[in-house]
Amino acid sequence: MRCVMEDEVRRQLFKFYSPPGHHASPAESNGFCIFNNVAVAAKYLMDMKNAERILIVDWDVHHGQGTQRTFYDDKRVLYFSIHRYEQGDFWPNLPESNFNYIGEGSGKGYNINVPLNKTGLGDADYLAILYQVLLPVAYEFNPEMVIVSAGYDAAIGCPEGRMNVSPAFYGHFTHALMNLAGGKIAVILEGGYCADSLSEGVACTLEVLLGRPPIPLPALGRPDQSVVDSILNVISVLRDHWKGLVFQDRFDVGVPPSKGMKVHKPEVVFNGPTEPCANEAYCASVLYSASERVDIRHRLAALKSSYDVFRKSKSSLRTCYGYDIGMLDHASGPLVTDVWDTPQRLEWIYDHLKHCGILHACHAVDVLPAGKGKMALFHDSTYAEVLETASDEAFIQTVKFHTDPATDISLRWAADLFASKGSADAIRLAVGCLQSVVDEVLGGKSLNGFAIVRPPGHHAHSNHPAGFCFANNVGIAAKTLIEQRGLKRVLIVDYDVHHGDGVQEAFYDDPRVLYISIHRGLNGTKSKENGGDFYPLGPGKGAKNVGTRAGVGFNINLPWTEKEKADGDYISAFLQLVMPVAYEFAPEMTLVCCGFDAAAGDKGQMSVSPAGFYLMTRMLKSLAGGRLVLALEGGYKQEVLEQSSEAVMRALMDLPLVKQESLHPSEKAVRDIKSALDIQTPYWTCLQYRVLLEEPSVNPQAPPPNQSQAQASEQGVVGNPPSEESIPSLSELTITG
Repeated sequence: MRCVMEDEVRRQLFKFYSPPGHHASPAESNGFCIFNNVAVAAKYLMDMKNAERILIVDWDVHHGQGTQRTFYDDKRVLYFSIHRYEQGDFWPNLPESNFNYIGEGSGKGYNINVPLNKTGLGDADYLAILYQVLLPVAYEFNPEMVIVSAGYDAAIGCPEGRMNVSPAFYGHFTHALMNLAGGKIAVILEGGYCADSLSEGVACTLEVLLGRPPIPLPALGRPDQSVVDSILNVISVLRDHWKGLVFQDRFDVGVPPSKGMKVHKPEVVFNGPTEPCANEAYCASVLYSASERVDIRHRLAALKSSYDVFRKSKSSLRTCYGYDIGMLDHASGPLVTDVWDTPQRLEWIYDHLKHCGILHACHAVDVLPAGKGKMALFHDSTYAEVLETASDEAFIQTVKFHTDPATDISLRWAADLFASKGSADAIRLAVGCLQSVVDEVLGGKSLNGFAIVRPPGHHAHSNHPAGFCFANNVGIAAKTLIEQRGLKRVLIVDYDVHHGDGVQEAFYDDPRVLYISIHRGLNGTKSKENGGDFYPLGPGKGAKNVGTRAGVGFNINLPWTEKEKADGDYISAFLQLVMPVAYEFAPEMTLVCCGFDAAAGDKGQMSVSPAGFYLMTRMLKSLAGGRLVLALEGGYKQEVLEQSSEAVMRALMDLPLVKQESLHPSEKAVRDIKSALDIQTPYWTCLQYRVLLEEPSVNPQAPPPNQSQAQASEQGVVGNPPSEESIPSLSELTITG
């Protein structure tokens, strides 16, 4: 633990302990647990290494009441537990395992229980808890270290939990936690009693800790209603403590609910025994029947077989990149002045990545111009012919004609377009460069990649260029994947500050491509309904544009209605909207319109830091088996381009982020995210949390006095050791239960 905290070893650690520990209280053992391994480790880090913020995530199917009691009044530890509860009817059968026990004193709000009130729950349910509660709070808490009480008794086949969490999901859970604390995470084994699911669950966890991508999950559907209720119950008692838990509206008794808005009333229910087993002694669970065990073995065998196929396909974990000096020729020379998309943009990025050693550790793909017929996959035949075959001089004259104010308006292109000698070849190289990176990743030769290209592409329409964009680089790549490479689902995420209207137009009726854009919508002079006056103009970038025909719901726009949106706003958009929908869509590859003009100091007047771009990229790595390709779009300031490109490359390469801050959304960003959620909720079953939330019927409780941290400290077992040698021996403990 010390080595991880002090960066003496890789920032990730898995410890195999037996016996487990999270049930052990400061004064007694309990539930197979003698020492509380996780609690002792957390106390050591705080008392000996001066840690001030430790996140403990307990995904064991049983509530870790011992850990909860140890830190119940200590705000230095955020304890988060997901456990089977069944309204108190499941061991350890304690009222304090319910959602309304949130800590006391200075630790109030730092104890979070998510009780599961039925069996058979699986990946979709745990994912909902992860993104709706745990991650919003964790990013705001900003831990210095993450410790996981990793019980695998919620996995398929374990008789203890009788849940249906797939082994692969533990890899996804771990990957999400690795985005915190600069990647410093220690996973400590707790329960797990089905050998097949335990071994695979541990393997999936270890693979991710070692830098391999999480094994892809099938499309995740609607979470169980009991889990939705538990999530909303938890939020009801914590929303006054955490700024990230604010996406439900407060119920006002005197105001009738808005049309279609449900009302949720939290209720505290306890149906457990009036007097739990003496000393909370463990009560055995009912085993699966013989026929059930046969079915479980077959199911787990099929999963393991599919996992092994995926593992064999990932022979390379390297990151690749695409770059060619021929793209510098576009918009160069004395005749091209006062433009944003200058050749220096690519030089700044390439030189910086080379100087800091990033490119030396990556694979450079061979870049070839786009081949014949490639442009026509996206663009209409007439315009595609110009892009594919026009000579330098012919292309320059074509651009001059279409941008001339004297040209008929029906033929006129935007005046912000420009061309020079070398532009036509640069356009073909940009398309070819991205395609080379995509094919490298699709073929398994590299895990992920970054195409450093210009001119950009996401504004280019099927029959004309726009916004510095001539060929729609990402759109052509997506069309190639769908039409020529056999993929059925491609995700495009666009976080350039400008809406990618060209990409939206091309896939607006196509359910095979999910397009999600987070962009600036308004500049303050036009209404939200009219799309605002920030480029591109018009209503097309509004949240109400959800697609048409078969593509309804597969176009998601989140327009910011004000500038200066920062990391906390973008990360909240990812947590509430982008990632849940992406997991339901289950893409086979993810493409990113990677514009850095939302960065602080760039022309978009936003405030995203390099850390923000890093975290968004890291999150997307959990999808599609890690098949992720970024294509440069906007970004025009040297320092922005250098620092932001380094950040996304570090994310792709699984290198840690040096500095993270506490993140939460601004009030105005919350309003915009709520609007997008309200519009998209009918189309995605994962979006179930926009409700009117009543106040809980019972106030948050503290544990009985004889179980408080005050007494725990007096016992001296997990108290405040003056030295590393003061941890008690087995003979010093009173063993009961």
